[in-house]
Amino acid sequence: LLAVEKSNQRMRFWNRVFQTLSSNIHFVFVSQYLANEVMEDVGIRLPEDRYSIIPNFIDTNLFEYEKKPIDQRKRILSIRPFASRKYANDLTVRAILDLAKEPFFPELEFRIIGDGPLFDETVEPIRGFSNVILERRFLQQTEIAKLHKEYGVFLSPTRMDSQGVSRDEAMSSGLVPITTRVAAVPEFVDEDCGILADPEDYRQLADGIRRLYHDPALFERLSEGAANRVRR
Repeated sequence: LLAVEKSNQRMRFWNRVFQTLSSNIHFVFVSQYLANEVMEDVGIRLPEDRYSIIPNFIDTNLFEYEKKPIDQRKRILSIRPFASRKYANDLTVRAILDLAKEPFFPELEFRIIGDGPLFDETVEPIRGFSNVILERRFLQQTEIAKLHKEYGVFLSPTRMDSQGVSRDEAMSSGLVPITTRVAAVPEFVDEDCGILADPEDYRQLADGIRRLYHDPALFERLSEGAANRVRR
């Protein structure tokens, strides 16, 4: 009941804020998806000239782009929390199991880093693979930027995303994102800078890795496109 009352208090506050449309108030959202969600929750539609979409800041100096060697298309990185099913790490695991059927699977390297209560049970099915590196920990931004230089693909399926900062940091470094066509993701990733899978479709995630493996030129094009997209 306490949580309900606190939620009601917050909603009353935001209703007052959104109804105060004086000329010196302008709203900013990180994506159109989030703007739509907020306005629907509050029950007020803001005029388009009263708000702007400004994505979360990505430090393109820290996450600098250097042209990726084509061999890095075989090196796949995942840095995700394991605190909720919305991060869809189970789909990453299922995609790896699907790729394990391929004759080229031993050429691939997967590095999965993160922490949270779902970590152990989620990664259990892939613990036996010698080409899968599992690290239960959190990273500093500088550590992430250094890792980006060693990998070429960022595997980040999702079930709900209002932007996806870690994905965009990886894109800034030139990693090709393989992610899910849900929520705000299509505002940040398209066919010129990454690979989008349908919701819950781990086979399409695996197929994205297959495509990059068999088509180095596609990898090069999407890698450069990803870095350019974030800077744009």
